[in-house]
Amino acid sequence: MVLVSQTVFSRTGSLAQAEPALSLQSPSAGQSVENISVNAAGAAALLSPDSLKLKDSLLRADSLRRADSLVRSDSLRRNGLFPGVVPDSLLRPADTVYHKPFLDDVISGKNEDSLVYQVQKKIVYIYEKGDVKYQKMNLKADFMRINMDNKEIYAYGRPDTVQLKEPTEAGDTVKITATRPEFLDNGTSYTMDTITYNLDSKKARIKGVATQEGEGYLKGMKVKKMPDNTINIANGRYTTCDAEDPHFYMAMTKSKTIPGKKSVFGPSYLVMEDVPIYFLGLPFGFFPMSNERKSGFIIPSYGEEVVKGFFLRDGGYYLSFKDYADLAITGGIYTMGSWEADIASRYAKRYKYRGSFDVRFSKDIIGEKEDADYINQNNFKVTWSHQQDPKFRPNTTFSASVNFSTSGYSKYGAQNMNDYLSSQTNSSISYSHNWSKVSLSTNLQHSQNSRDSTVQLSFPNIVLSVSRINPFQRKDAVGKQRWYEKISLQYTGTLGNTVNVKEKDLFTEKMFKSMRNGINHQIPVQTSFNLFKYFNINPSFNYQERWYFQKVDKEWDPVAKQVIDSDTTWGFYRLYNYSMSVSASTKVYGTYQFKKGAAIQAIRHMITPLVSFSYTPDFGKNGYGYYKQVQSDTMGRMMTYSPFANGLYGVPGSGPSMSLNFSVSQTLEMKVRDKKDTTGVRKIKLIDNLMISSSYNFLADSLNLSPFSLSLRTNLFKNVGLNVTATLDPYQVDPVTGRRINRFMLRQGKLGRLTSVQTSFGYSFNSPSSGNSQPAINDINSGTGAVPPEYTDMFAQPGFNEIDPNTRRQMMASRYYNFNIPWNFGFNYNFSYTNTGIRSSIVQTLGFNGSVNLTQKWGLTFNGGYDFEANKLTPGTFTLTRDLHCWQMSFSWVPIGFRKSWSFTIGVKAATLKDLKYDRRNSFYDNLYDSY
Repeated sequence: MVLVSQTVFSRTGSLAQAEPALSLQSPSAGQSVENISVNAAGAAALLSPDSLKLKDSLLRADSLRRADSLVRSDSLRRNGLFPGVVPDSLLRPADTVYHKPFLDDVISGKNEDSLVYQVQKKIVYIYEKGDVKYQKMNLKADFMRINMDNKEIYAYGRPDTVQLKEPTEAGDTVKITATRPEFLDNGTSYTMDTITYNLDSKKARIKGVATQEGEGYLKGMKVKKMPDNTINIANGRYTTCDAEDPHFYMAMTKSKTIPGKKSVFGPSYLVMEDVPIYFLGLPFGFFPMSNERKSGFIIPSYGEEVVKGFFLRDGGYYLSFKDYADLAITGGIYTMGSWEADIASRYAKRYKYRGSFDVRFSKDIIGEKEDADYINQNNFKVTWSHQQDPKFRPNTTFSASVNFSTSGYSKYGAQNMNDYLSSQTNSSISYSHNWSKVSLSTNLQHSQNSRDSTVQLSFPNIVLSVSRINPFQRKDAVGKQRWYEKISLQYTGTLGNTVNVKEKDLFTEKMFKSMRNGINHQIPVQTSFNLFKYFNINPSFNYQERWYFQKVDKEWDPVAKQVIDSDTTWGFYRLYNYSMSVSASTKVYGTYQFKKGAAIQAIRHMITPLVSFSYTPDFGKNGYGYYKQVQSDTMGRMMTYSPFANGLYGVPGSGPSMSLNFSVSQTLEMKVRDKKDTTGVRKIKLIDNLMISSSYNFLADSLNLSPFSLSLRTNLFKNVGLNVTATLDPYQVDPVTGRRINRFMLRQGKLGRLTSVQTSFGYSFNSPSSGNSQPAINDINSGTGAVPPEYTDMFAQPGFNEIDPNTRRQMMASRYYNFNIPWNFGFNYNFSYTNTGIRSSIVQTLGFNGSVNLTQKWGLTFNGGYDFEANKLTPGTFTLTRDLHCWQMSFSWVPIGFRKSWSFTIGVKAATLKDLKYDRRNSFYDNLYDSY
């Protein structure tokens, strides 16, 4: 008899049916009940061993008709599978007998070929793609043997020697390939040669196991798996090479692995290309395998600098505070007396905010005390970055970007090229809150120049603004909007305080006396309406008021024979001014249609003229008190000055102004036929914008016409934009002094004098790639984005995320090279021309970068520039990279300039073994201090 169903092993040790649908067939003559083979059209369900002891009833032809006790429903079959059958009294369980469950849970399985159950031996054989599941365990293999007595599963795959071809039912031949068992337990996957697994103790004996832990692969010849999933390995291997025969591995005599945490090993040594290197052995060690951050020691780097000596730096301790923050405390020492310390941290609160800060201190000692150029300085650098999630408190924002350092840090304490080249640093801390119509914001600004040690601080800066309101708008408007309802006004109030001092004068009395502060109020009132349907008229009135708290009077010093500050008076001073203006604009369109069917369908030209008239009264009159007179020389000539000239928001203008401003902007578009477009045509912008503007002051005593400003924006090719700006002065200049004179260039037959021209454009040419989005050193477009986490080493390279693309590629030379990019090339050109009337100058800069694959395994990246004035190449970097499968070798070279240096690196690609490398370099710092 053959029962066809899915195999389910019950707790009592019998095989019960997972599905009620059964196919019953009478066995052929001579068939043994002890060895029943079930075909694999599905899985098999067999009767319990206890019910198969009466063999004679099965062999009788009428056994099924006589309601033999074997087919009578017993206590295990009261589930309706055999309805109407009278239970056999012999098979009724005694009430006084307790049967211990065979297993703690149901074991189920399936296969594709056959399942054989030896009843007397209580052994089940499963063939071809067997798949057995028990609780959280899953075992897949082409051969399995399940022993019911000792509750063990033995499994192995198809041997490597089997490479036969056998015909299928259709007569085709298929190639039989070798397979290995796959074992999954609690989310950890293993492949092996053979496995013996105990269902009760959950222990396993494994031979030839292989499992992946993170970036590494763990292999062992003899393995014992414990119930807690720890693995004891004898003669094991650990490698990050995914080749069948790994190019390198750490040979471990014995080890213990805790999945997801670590692997601890005893005596081990490195094997390269099957050659053991015993002198690179370790008495003991461990590999971290956790995907989570863990506290631990940071291994320092070592090297040598000519001016500071041998060093050990960037070593220390790392602390992890769960998922919210971490902290790294590192330091370094040099043999010539210098030392440094660093505290860096990152913090994050999901959906709320994230940030990082870094405080670095360095004691820089260069040279000998007896030397004239001896240096002994204390330098530090503080960086802080904070970003708020836009969805967290949408009406309130807080952000910070702080980069503050002493002027000597960039020269003596910097550890990377970016810090050394950063002569200008900036910081900003801002907070803002918005209500329905009112917004409030405040910020702190910092700017520092390390070349001359000047520092500019601005704090507090508070801005209160009221959005546009229409005071005359009806609440319940009915009908057409009236003209006065369009009148709107806004308000912006600003409180500011700023100071410029030397670094040494920070937070001293001199700094507080040098502060410039004030409060500024601005109220613009405007409206708009259409005139004759085509003209848009915009009248406006602007009122501005400044509040200052000090004024500085001047006087003539007959001894020093110069004008000096005589007195500083503190108080409240109110300065106001106002102006009026009106503007008119319209649009003029012109279209030329070509013949039907032509490649060019039409050309459209749009002109937008704008004319505005403005008037500002003379606030230099004595009645306002904004200006005073003072003697300026020994001849008694007088000079006009303002006691509020140092005010933060300036002074109302002296003299009336009535000017006419005008501008004309143009765009040019073309419509061409395009079969690829669904509409059949495509628009092309020939000129995005061509604009010319100027103004004329009617009340000025001379030079009434302002210089003409010209700008052009267009696309030369796809994704190649061109921007050109120029200035044309209509007046002549004095050939001796270079000052403008009230004489038009038209007298010389010229429209004007070209005083300045600026333009810039760039483009990158890329070969088709594989679409790999991972940034690479040979991808010229990858330097513009943020550095991915695997390249970020904030504790070893402070500020690494902010370095320029060229330096990033040089510092990432030993990381990742995408050989799927055959070549790429990019350039950027800048041009600037200025003419003062006496002399003119031209500044041109050209930068380029790119990469090319010399072979499938050799790649070259390069970057540099060209100085047109010096007619020579500017310093660049060349990096030669060799792909060694699981290793990578690179050589970087800066041949000229103050960054002249070279470095050679060969190391493992995987971050897990990033310290397994060989470095040799000539630091660019040795070129910075050649004078010491």
